[in-house]
Amino acid sequence: MATIRLDTTLADLYRANGIEGPFIVTMYCVFGHMDLHPEFPRELVYPEDEEPVPYANDEKEIAHLRRVILGLKPLRRAFGLGDMEVIFFEPNITAKGMERALAQMVPEQRHRPTIVNLDQGDVLEQLRQVTMGRKLLFWRPQGWMNEHDCLIDPGEAYDINSKKFLLTSGMHTPPSEIVDLQETDMVGRESIFRTRPLPFVIKLYRAGCSFGTYLVTNEERRKQALEAMSKYKSRGVSEVLLSKYIDLVQDLSVHFLVGAPDSDHDRHNPLILGVTVQTLTKEGKWVGGHIDYSAQEALQSLVWDTVRDTTAKMPATFMGWAGVDIVVDKAGEQFVVDLNARFTGSMPICFMSGHFWKDRGLPLAQFAAFEYKGGVDDIYERLQPLIERGQVVVTATATVGEDLNMADVVWGGKDQGDLAQVEGWVRKRMARSWIEVMATGE
Repeated sequence: MATIRLDTTLADLYRANGIEGPFIVTMYCVFGHMDLHPEFPRELVYPEDEEPVPYANDEKEIAHLRRVILGLKPLRRAFGLGDMEVIFFEPNITAKGMERALAQMVPEQRHRPTIVNLDQGDVLEQLRQVTMGRKLLFWRPQGWMNEHDCLIDPGEAYDINSKKFLLTSGMHTPPSEIVDLQETDMVGRESIFRTRPLPFVIKLYRAGCSFGTYLVTNEERRKQALEAMSKYKSRGVSEVLLSKYIDLVQDLSVHFLVGAPDSDHDRHNPLILGVTVQTLTKEGKWVGGHIDYSAQEALQSLVWDTVRDTTAKMPATFMGWAGVDIVVDKAGEQFVVDLNARFTGSMPICFMSGHFWKDRGLPLAQFAAFEYKGGVDDIYERLQPLIERGQVVVTATATVGEDLNMADVVWGGKDQGDLAQVEGWVRKRMARSWIEVMATGE
C-alpha cells in the first residue's frame, strides 16, 4: 500500500495561523426527529433539517442511516485533520477497526482516536472527561456543547450555517426572499409557489448535501416542490428561502481557512486551499466533486474577490476551516449559493496535490462513497492494483448494515476521461466479491 503524505493538515494550518489548541474534534450530526442511540437522543437545541430517511416508516432504512451517521460520516471527515484528538463512538467504531486506515498515513499526520462507549451509558459525563483541558471543534453544533470550551460558540455556528444568514449578512447571493410556510397557502391558486414564474429555487435553511434544495425548472418539479413544502409545513417548518434560478456555467466550491484576528490570514485575507468543481444530480443533489490541481492558480484568482467579500461579512469571532459554494452565470457574474462555516467533505482532496499531481503526474482527483458487500476490509484487496500505485486512496470504511459496508474513495486521473475510467473500474470491482475478481482477473 502506498504511503500517503498530505500537503498539510488542518492541525498544521491552525497552528500556523494563530488558532490555539490543544484541540479535540467531534464529527457527528444529529436530527430533531430521530434518536441515533438510546444514549445519543435527538437534538432539541440545534436541530438540523430533514435528510432523506429520518421521516421514513422503513425501520431498516432508518437503522441504515443511523449506522452511516455513527460509523462512516465521522471517519470520512477525520481524514486530513492531522495531529488532533478525535471523538468516536463505540460500538460503531473501534480503535482496531481504524488501524488500517491510519497506517497508510505518515505518523505525524495521523489523528488520534478517543473512544466514547455509547453502550456504557452516562455519555455526557464521558464527553466532559475526554474534552477536559481541550478546545472543542465540531462539525455541527449540539446542545451538550454549550457547557464546553469551543473554538466557535455553538449558537453562533448554528446561525451562520443557516441559509438565512446568506441573505441577512449581505453576501452576494441570487435575488432571494424569505417565505413563511406557516402563513403560506399551499393549495390555492394564488400560492407563491404556484404563481412564481419558472425557473426558481427553494431551499430549507439547514439541510445538508443539497437535500432540501429544489430546482424548480418545469411544472413537474413545481408539483414535487409543492408536495414537499406541504409536508414540511405539516411538520412545523417555518421559513424557507425562495431564490432566483441562476443559469450557471460553473459550479465551484471554494475551501479556505480563516485565521485568528491578528494573523496574516484573518477574515479580510482568507487562505484558499482548494477550488473544487461540484458534482450534482439533475435535481441539484450534491454527490461529490473533483479538483484540478493544475488549474488552482487561475480558479483561486477567479473567485478571490467573492471569497474575500464573503468572509468579511462573517462574524469577527469566526476562525477555522470553511467552504463557500459559488456559481458563475453566462455573463461571468458570481453568486454565493451556500456557506459551510465548518469542515467540508472536500477537505481531504485539497491536501493531496503532492500525492496525485507532483508525485504521480495526475492533475485531477475525485472522490465518492461506495457501498459493497462482504468484509469491511475487502475493499483493500478488490482495489489493490491502484491502491498500490497510489492512484486510489481509501479514506474511510465502515459497516453500515448486515453484510453491507460503505467506503469513501479518492482517485486521481490524467484527464476527465481517465477519471471516469477509474471510477468505472472501482464501481465494477466494488459490485463484485473478491472471489469473483480473483477468478476473472478483472
